[in-house]
Amino acid sequence: MMTGPLAAYLRGLLAWRTVAVLCALGGLLQVLELLDTATDIMSRGQGLSGIIRYTLMRSPTVLLSALPLSALLGAVFAFSALAKQNEVVALRAAGVPFRRVVVVILPTVIITALSYAALAEFVVPRSQQALTAWWASLPPPADADPDTQLLWFRTEGAVVGVEHVFPDGRRLDGVHIYQRDDDGQLRGRIIATNAIYQLNHWTLLHAVVTDFTRGRIEDPQVKLDWQTPLKPADLMRLSAAEPYVSGGLAAKVLSGAQSGIKTPAFYRTRIQRAFADPVSILVMLLLATPVAVALSRGGQRGSPVLLALVCGLLFLLLNGLFSALGEASLLAPPIAAWAAPLLFLALGSRFLFRLDRL
Repeated sequence: MMTGPLAAYLRGLLAWRTVAVLCALGGLLQVLELLDTATDIMSRGQGLSGIIRYTLMRSPTVLLSALPLSALLGAVFAFSALAKQNEVVALRAAGVPFRRVVVVILPTVIITALSYAALAEFVVPRSQQALTAWWASLPPPADADPDTQLLWFRTEGAVVGVEHVFPDGRRLDGVHIYQRDDDGQLRGRIIATNAIYQLNHWTLLHAVVTDFTRGRIEDPQVKLDWQTPLKPADLMRLSAAEPYVSGGLAAKVLSGAQSGIKTPAFYRTRIQRAFADPVSILVMLLLATPVAVALSRGGQRGSPVLLALVCGLLFLLLNGLFSALGEASLLAPPIAAWAAPLLFLALGSRFLFRLDRL
């Protein structure tokens, strides 16, 4: 087992190149996103400070999406450097198989995978919640469409539609509640002009209750208690343009502790993805191992690099495709989340052991 300066050098080589690629790729993605959103930010009365604030709150989400590809490119650059300086040849001449090099740099891979999990489960949900609250507090642009569309979501025993959510999530306008029984059959409807959250409790204002089981409409009520686990933070999250769903949030939605707008299959797939996604960092490392011989063999300078990039991009494509099928109830959630990582983990392991026989 390699220890000391050599192990630190190999781990640092991979870590610094991964961080450099992540900063470059994340910055590029952020700039491309700002090309679409900067005009909207300016139209809401926000100047350079608003753009900077948006960038800071949006950065965790951008970094999360860029991290798997950055892990692949960082490993490609690290292994290319080892091969270009003939360090792979020296290691193999000393009787050190390349798989031992991979074992030595595993701590860097584990730290990267844990960073990915921390971003996905803790940092991104909070940053998106802060971004949603800030965005909702801004005045609408001058050319905004006055027509409103209902925000639909499921909560305990009901399907709810809301016309407008206030920035703090404590007031709702145009509330439509469709109550269902245990069999999913519609049993009642409540339409209220407003809903107010005070003292950990929701109150509907000017509510009209329709009882479908009796076929009658009750007299309008000025105030009506609304028993629901819905919290203001839930409304702020659900009103986001593309609400991010972490594995922990998906588990709470399935247990009924939180509200959601997706199908149960979507949330079950997200739970599985919360465990499978960090494994993609190890997959990317193994797929990059053919690059270690890219510059040590004259006739194979470009093909191993191309092979690693194609396999990495194919993995991302298939992983996203399988996840989409699972979220649409076309694949079982465990298969949707784990099929691509396990398949390409086996392929990367084959690359690694084949490299030691070359």
